[in-house]
Amino acid sequence: MVRCKRDYLRVAAVCVGALYLIYIFGMLEKTSRIVRTDAKDLNGTSNTSLHICPMISPYLKGLRKLNLDSCVMDECKIGDKHRNIALENCNMGYCSNLDCKIASCSGEIGSPSVTYTNQSKHNITECEVTDISFSGHHHALLGQFGGHWKPSHCQPLRRIAIIIPFRDRHENLCVLLKNLIPVLTAQLNEFRIFVVEQVDESSFNKGRLMNIGFLEATKMFNFDCVIFHDVDLLPENDQNIYQCTDQPRHLSVAVDTHNYKLMYQYLVGGVLAFRPRHFRLVNGYSNEFWGWGGEDDDMAVRIVYSGLKITRPSAETARYTMANHTRSKKWAKRYILLRKSKERMRTDGLKNVPYHIVSVHLYTFYTKFEVLFNRSKS
Repeated sequence: MVRCKRDYLRVAAVCVGALYLIYIFGMLEKTSRIVRTDAKDLNGTSNTSLHICPMISPYLKGLRKLNLDSCVMDECKIGDKHRNIALENCNMGYCSNLDCKIASCSGEIGSPSVTYTNQSKHNITECEVTDISFSGHHHALLGQFGGHWKPSHCQPLRRIAIIIPFRDRHENLCVLLKNLIPVLTAQLNEFRIFVVEQVDESSFNKGRLMNIGFLEATKMFNFDCVIFHDVDLLPENDQNIYQCTDQPRHLSVAVDTHNYKLMYQYLVGGVLAFRPRHFRLVNGYSNEFWGWGGEDDDMAVRIVYSGLKITRPSAETARYTMANHTRSKKWAKRYILLRKSKERMRTDGLKNVPYHIVSVHLYTFYTKFEVLFNRSKS
């Protein structure tokens, strides 16, 4: 009798132990799922527990008052020599009760010292780009780095790469970002801003820079829409949605310097949106236009002869102000190239753009590629 009782106790102990182990493994698996979900969310994968953002955001105002105060980007470079990447910590701040916490530069990457400071009008910070009406946690730019931002309270419907070709326009870039970022966040877009800077001595080649920006952005950000954006065009109306449709979409329809009228039917310069597959279909921009003018008209030819159609929002909505700037010298040979746009489009473009990445810089409001290329034709 005593022996049977002991056997019963042993069996009961084994069962209890087995149940305990099952409970422990269950808790570990649950914790693992949570960690994997958090990791996916941090890497930009949508969190399925969030509802879908509305197609038309309820936070849009329509016409916005532009902030045209002059400013420059505070690019504080802390280098990582092993990866040839620089991380910027100077403006990684946020606003709380109208005060700004600004992370000042320190000697180590990822370890900025935080100080309170009065904001200089010459440096852009989150306080300047965040609209006060969007000061809630859903729309603050806390966490933006490398130019990437997404809403925290819903899954965005749009994942946009903004490509800005650039050289020697630091004030234009600062003013653009002060006015563009609030529009993108109000529209509840997930976006990442890429600035592609030409650092060689050749004449400016915007077509090459936009091709390079597309190729390099695809390595860093999983986007479903790419928008090529001139550095001097400021959006006036946040109801001009930064998105791609089933055809290439020209967004900068009405510019103040053109009396808010479309200059000609096939104009696609300024701000142009593409599905990635469509941009590959037209083989990107031509690599052969130097100085000012030509590459956008060449792109219009590529769109038409690829069987695509140029679409536009209404001129009442797609309004832009052009910032003051010195225009590049016009290239005399652009008309010669334009006469042969159709013949060149398959052999001159995205597939064979020559370039070398000098460095990559991750700043608060954008990722910058510094590039150079040897000019083979003049």
